[in-house]
Amino acid sequence: MGTTDDTLAPSAVPVPRLVEGTELIGRYQGSGFTEPRHLARRGDGQVVQLSELVYLLATFVDGRRDLDGLAVAIGAEIDRRVTGEQVAFLLDNKLRPPGLVAPDPAAGPVIPAEPATSPADAAPSPVPAPTRPDPLLMLKYRVGLVPERVVWVIAGVFRPLFPAPVVAVMLAGFAVVDALILAGGGLGQIPAHSVRAFSDQPALILLVLALILVAGGFHECGHAAACRYGGARPGVMGIGLYLVWPAFYSTVTDAYRLNRAGRLRVDLGGMYFNAISMSAIGTAYLITGSPWLLVTLVAMHVETMWQFLPSVRLDGYYILTDLAGVPDLFSRLGPILRSALPWRETHPRVAELKPWTRRIVTLWVALTIPCLSFWVVMFLLLAPRVLPAAWAALLWQLRAITTAVQAAHIAAAALGAVQLVLLVLPYAGLTLIIANLGRRLYYAVRPRHARRSATTREGHRAPA
Repeated sequence: MGTTDDTLAPSAVPVPRLVEGTELIGRYQGSGFTEPRHLARRGDGQVVQLSELVYLLATFVDGRRDLDGLAVAIGAEIDRRVTGEQVAFLLDNKLRPPGLVAPDPAAGPVIPAEPATSPADAAPSPVPAPTRPDPLLMLKYRVGLVPERVVWVIAGVFRPLFPAPVVAVMLAGFAVVDALILAGGGLGQIPAHSVRAFSDQPALILLVLALILVAGGFHECGHAAACRYGGARPGVMGIGLYLVWPAFYSTVTDAYRLNRAGRLRVDLGGMYFNAISMSAIGTAYLITGSPWLLVTLVAMHVETMWQFLPSVRLDGYYILTDLAGVPDLFSRLGPILRSALPWRETHPRVAELKPWTRRIVTLWVALTIPCLSFWVVMFLLLAPRVLPAAWAALLWQLRAITTAVQAAHIAAAALGAVQLVLLVLPYAGLTLIIANLGRRLYYAVRPRHARRSATTREGHRAPA
């Protein structure tokens, strides 16, 4: 009769490890939260907020300690008994979803396998891929143009513009140039001189647009240079479609590692470079008296003031978020509105804010909701009239371009093509916005249905 060996071989317990490229930055400085927040940076540049306990756990995840070893290390640090099961819960619910800790091999692959043809071929349950936030009104449709290594060099070139004495001199020069133009009655010359100049030389419109385009790229260099000056690393620069209009962008997510003053410097760096551009253009106008330069200068002033608007994700919005110490105000919009209802308790995402921060965010919500609602209502009221007129203008512009090409008027054809693009872009952007909102609504409803189905099948819900 044969014998059996009842001795079990030791199971290979997976040892947690941080995903390659993860950097633990430290405490979020200038925070508007009641409890300290800490930051970690993924390999793709995404910055993640962590509670103090979760961040402490991440510092002990070194690829050598198993669950019990991590529990002992954390327990000694916080002077409490911690179990391996509690550590596993934090890993699975707080560190793996944002992609900071490598998936547990026992839970299956990150990417779902091909459908199995038989039960024997069935693959383990897939691990959810790292979550990436989908913020409201974020620049989504974009393409990178300048790689990170080149941006680093560009930021180094312009970094000497940020010491305080240099900033003071540059801003003083901007103020002097503007004052000289106003004293000379420059604004009063715009209507007559600009109309005559552009009617005589339509190509000047292209020159104005080109200059504004260059200034827009220089604006982003200001953000990147301020980021490097403060000690953070800027990422790629590119162009995208924000809401209904094209916009340059620079990736300065790493600025979250800076203190509040450093982050505000990054926020204001673009408008500081706008001031430098306007000083140069204004000086050129004072020397030459060219009306098209004055038109460009006025357009840049308007664009710079527009940047201060905090109700959409322009520079003014990020200035407000860094002043308040809350990275994403739009994520608080729903909780603030629900907490304002007298029969609802204060939402946890509102209760976690400091009192003065809560008042700032509540005021921002009170001003932003009417502003965004106004634009939506205006669109709904004007769309029946604007859309047919826009279609007629599109057809007319196509005929004008065709005529200009046939007559070999290159400048007129190029100007018509630019006008055609500017005419189409807002409606293309609006279509993308509607599609994105529809997708968000679909995914907002779908999880609720899935949770109701899971509750029916399982009889209970998983702990939050």
